[in-house]
Amino acid sequence: MSFDSPAGAQAPAPLPIQFVHIELAPLVGGRLAVAMQATLLDESNFEFVGQELASEHVDTLDQAIALIRSNVAAISPAIA
Repeated sequence: MSFDSPAGAQAPAPLPIQFVHIELAPLVGGRLAVAMQATLLDESNFEFVGQELASEHVDTLDQAIALIRSNVAAISPAIA
């Protein structure tokens, strides 16, 4: 399921999020790789679906936390 929708179209109802997996990895030169994936439950097919939320390289831990915070807020404003 994509979180993108055409301009003017109503976005589909999101699938219930079961959990978000966050990976931080150090890179050569002191940068960090940040990857986030949500696991969603597709109740119509009774299966779990993986949705990539972010995959970026950042310079600082503060930037990594800001990226995580913005993506979590985008998928679930009630818990941010």
